[in-house]
Amino acid sequence: MNFVRTTAAALALMTFASTAFAAERISLDGSGWTFKTTLDNPVPVEIPHCWTGTERWRHYIGSALYQRDFDAPSLKPGQVVRLHFDAVYDMATVWVNGKRLGTHEGGYTAFEYDVTSLLKPGKNRILVETNNIPTVSSIPALATGNPSSADNNGRITVVGWLPYGGIVRPVSLLVTDAVYLRNMKVDAKPDLKTGDATLTVHAWAHNGSNTERTANITGTVAGLAVSFPHKRIAASGDEELTWTGKLSHAHLWSVADPFLYDAHLQTAGDTLDAKVGVRDIRVVGTELQLNGKTVHLYGANRVGEDPLDGLIESDATIERDMNDMLALNMRMMRIAHYPQPPALLDFADKHGMLIIPEAGNWNMSSWQMADPDIRQRFEKQQQEMIEQEWNHPSVIAWSVGNEYESYTEEGKAWTRDMRAFSLKLDPTRLITFADRYTGDPAVKKGSDDASQYSDFVSINVYGDYAKRFDYAHQLYPDKPIFVTEFGKMGEPGLHDPKRIADITDAVNAMKARPWMIGGSLWTWADYRSFIGGTPDNGIRSWGVVDFMRQKRDSYPVVQQLFKTELP
Repeated sequence: MNFVRTTAAALALMTFASTAFAAERISLDGSGWTFKTTLDNPVPVEIPHCWTGTERWRHYIGSALYQRDFDAPSLKPGQVVRLHFDAVYDMATVWVNGKRLGTHEGGYTAFEYDVTSLLKPGKNRILVETNNIPTVSSIPALATGNPSSADNNGRITVVGWLPYGGIVRPVSLLVTDAVYLRNMKVDAKPDLKTGDATLTVHAWAHNGSNTERTANITGTVAGLAVSFPHKRIAASGDEELTWTGKLSHAHLWSVADPFLYDAHLQTAGDTLDAKVGVRDIRVVGTELQLNGKTVHLYGANRVGEDPLDGLIESDATIERDMNDMLALNMRMMRIAHYPQPPALLDFADKHGMLIIPEAGNWNMSSWQMADPDIRQRFEKQQQEMIEQEWNHPSVIAWSVGNEYESYTEEGKAWTRDMRAFSLKLDPTRLITFADRYTGDPAVKKGSDDASQYSDFVSINVYGDYAKRFDYAHQLYPDKPIFVTEFGKMGEPGLHDPKRIADITDAVNAMKARPWMIGGSLWTWADYRSFIGGTPDNGIRSWGVVDFMRQKRDSYPVVQQLFKTELP
C-alpha cells in the first residue's frame, strides 16, 4: 500500500468504516475552537463545523482558519500520538505548535499526522487552514468540457452539489505503542458449490519509532484464529502481512440476508475491528449476479447533506435518511459523486444495499483527463476511497467518474488506466463509470466509447428512455446496463405529476428489458447547489422528498415501482 509523505513526521493514513481503536482516543470535538474567514474576525465554533451550512457563510467560497489549544496527553515510554481528522472539506493544511505538517486534498476521506515529536508539556496549538475553492485542476474540478447545465454556454461550470467548507467530521488524538495497525483488508471468496470460503486477511503495520521494531499481529475473522509471522519493521517503516484460511459452511451475505462476520486484529497497544461479509459478485453475460442469483434492483442518488448542518452528517442523520430510502425499496445505487461517510456504508452492510462508490471525476473534459497532475490527484483520492471502503460487502463496484468526455481518446485512456489502477488496489470488485455519451452522435459502435472498459455499462439518461436503453444495448449487447441517473427536476411543491410520469416511464422501460439490471434515481431528496439553472432559493427540486424530507406525491409511486425480488 502506498502512503503519501509530506514531511518526515507527517504520514497520511487511509482508514475504513466500522473501525474501533484500542488506542486511547482523545476527542478534540466540541467547543474550544475558533473560526475565521478572510472577511471576519475569529468567532467561537464547535467541531464538527460546516460554514456553508450556516446562513452567515452560505455563499462563502474561500479560505478559513480553525484554531484550538489542547493539553498534551501523558505518554508512556515508546508511545506515539497521531492527530486524526475524519474529513475536512476540501483542502486542509495543518500546523501544530507552528510546525507545518502537510496538506491534504479531498473533503470526504480521513487523514492523520504523527505529532509525537512536536508536542510539549501543557498547552499545544492546532491551526488548520481550509478552503473550498474549486479549480480546473482540483478533484472534483470545474468542468470545462460539455457541462450538462445549458446556461453555462458549454464552457465551464461548478459541480452540481454545494462545495461545503469546514472541518466537517470529528477530530481526535490517537495514542498507541510505536508499532500500530494502519489498515486491514479482508477478502472472502466463496465457493458456491461447496459452501466454503477462502479468507485472505491483509494487515498493514507501521513502526513510528526511530529504531527497528517487531510486529506481532493476531486476531480472529469469522471465528477463525488469525496469526501472522512476526515481522521486523524498520524505523518509520511499513510492512504488509497476509494470512489465508478456510471458512467452512460460510453464511453468505446477500440483499435478502445481509449476514455479517466480525473481524478483529490486534497488536500490543492497538486493535482494528470491522464487519465483513462473504459474497460473490460477478457479471455473467448480460446479468449481474450476487451469489449466483440475478440482480434487478433500484435505488437513488443522495446528495450528502443535512438540511440544517450541511455536510455534518451525524450517524442519526444518516440513519434517518437511509431508513427512508430503504422504505422506498432503494437497494442498489451509485449513491453520489464522492466517497461516503462510514456510517452510510455500515447501514448498507447491515440492511442489504448494493453501493457503487465514486471519486471525483465529475464531467471532466479531455484535456483535464490527459493532465498528469490531475490524474495523480484523482488516483490519490481514488486510493483513499478504496482503502477506506474496501471491507464493506455492500460495495460491489468502483466507479471511475461521472459524465466525463468518454468518447474522446483521452476519456478512453482514462477509463482503461483508472480501471487498472483501481483493480491493482482491489481486484475483488467490478469497475464502471456513469456514461452520458452512449446516445451521442460521435458514438456509433461500442469501441467509440470508454464503456467498453466497464464490467457493466452505467448510463445517465433523462427522457426518451426506451430508445436510449435500446441504443446502449446495441452498442454493448454482451454487457448488463445499469442506469446511474434518471428522473426529472421541477415541481418544487409536494404535488409532482410530471415527475411521476417520467419515473414511471423510465422504470417500466427498464423492467421490460432483461439486460437492464436496475436504475438509480436522481435524486432521493432535494439539495442545495450553486450550479446554473438552480432556482433563486438555492435548492434543486429533483427529489421524491423535498429538502426538509417531506414526502411528495411521487413517494408512494416510487415505492411501488421499485418493489422487486431480493437476491
